[in-house]
Amino acid sequence: MRINERVVQLNDKPVNPNAKYVLYWMQMFKRVENNHSLIYAIRKANELKLPLVVYEGLKYYYPWASDRIHTFILEGVKEKRTAFEKLGIRYVFYLQKDKSSPTQTVAKLAKDAALIVTDDFPCFIIPQHNERSSSKAQVPVFAVDSNGIIPMSKFDKEEYGAYTIRPKIKNLLDNYLRPLPDEKIMIRGLDLKVDCPETIVTSDNIAKLVSECDIDHSVKPSEPYHGGTANGRKRLKKFVEEILPEYETARNKPNVDGSSRLSSYLHFGFLSPLEIALAVKDADAPQESKDAYLEELIVRRELSYNFTRHNAEYDSLESLPAWVHKTMRAHVDDERQFLYTHEELENGETHDELWNAAQREMVLTGEMHNYVRMLWGKNVIAWSRSYEEAFETLVHLNNKYCLDGRNPNSYAGILWCFGKHDRPWMERPVFGMMRYMTSGSTGKKFDSKKYIEWTKGLV
Repeated sequence: MRINERVVQLNDKPVNPNAKYVLYWMQMFKRVENNHSLIYAIRKANELKLPLVVYEGLKYYYPWASDRIHTFILEGVKEKRTAFEKLGIRYVFYLQKDKSSPTQTVAKLAKDAALIVTDDFPCFIIPQHNERSSSKAQVPVFAVDSNGIIPMSKFDKEEYGAYTIRPKIKNLLDNYLRPLPDEKIMIRGLDLKVDCPETIVTSDNIAKLVSECDIDHSVKPSEPYHGGTANGRKRLKKFVEEILPEYETARNKPNVDGSSRLSSYLHFGFLSPLEIALAVKDADAPQESKDAYLEELIVRRELSYNFTRHNAEYDSLESLPAWVHKTMRAHVDDERQFLYTHEELENGETHDELWNAAQREMVLTGEMHNYVRMLWGKNVIAWSRSYEEAFETLVHLNNKYCLDGRNPNSYAGILWCFGKHDRPWMERPVFGMMRYMTSGSTGKKFDSKKYIEWTKGLV
């Protein structure tokens, strides 16, 4: 049942009249400010004259769980605890390390809750979490959309491409591109006793905590990128002040620091897209650079969220338009000039030095420059035995190594390589009418030798 444009009630249970608190289960929007879920939870707590408990958990068995992802998440825990304490809100963080660790933490917390507020995220494991939890809970469960600047509910069907969603966003944007109001909790609850184990995270014990988890320890933490809102804001400040003025031309040059590098902070919810958009809007930079970035942050990003919200096949080739399926059928048996195994691709062992460099950047840092990311995807299509194998390889590598993986942008970006949100082009072998890219032509548009050498220095 829809409550308003951002809030959906997932079940029809009554409020617990004997509750000790309202529970906000923080899954994706890991921030204290510009968070519609938190705002709604505070309002419900004040309405019921109850304190608020914020619970954030991290399991060991989510898909692609690794030292890299765990560390990035844990780097934001301490600052949230401090921020919530200042607000008078009880914050509980729990790290479930292995199969011997306590389970059912949300269910236990729900027993003393009047209701549950959680995050509405349109892909990966979150929809299943919300469906399962709301079916088991004996209290109301509300899912709140704080994904984008425009509420996802404003688009009631899947948009075909950027050109169809762009005018709709333009008509709505002035109503939403404004600061959110501050909400204060009326009943402080810092001393609340809760039925849940807690993990205290400090800057000194993160590595030890991660080492104790039953996860993939082969994917090491990122050295250049660190999690948390403070680190996200530090990067945002650098982007707005030093990079944005030249963004329109520098963004397609992987050999320079010319892009925002904010996607991981957006994915984990450490930064709100609203905060970023307002900072860009107010920046001292040419309007064309601002417009170019806001096109990506708002139009392209919210197109991908619209896609994963309305297309249940977002994680497969079945989500592609009819013209792509037709051209793939026509070229399914085309001879591939090069064929590489999954291991060769993962290790960056191809004949193509530019592609190897992009793979190397991703494996070693957890990021890949967007310009070479498109080429990266296109070449995997060219070098795989089938379109299905190429898609599976791209999803696995992206989600395993990229800090911004497992996101609507990830799935839409990979599928763009196959023609999603694009148009038919001149017909070619293997690609059919899908857009074609080569390392030779792409590498001429920037200093590819400098980029390649930079990635070699990362080893």
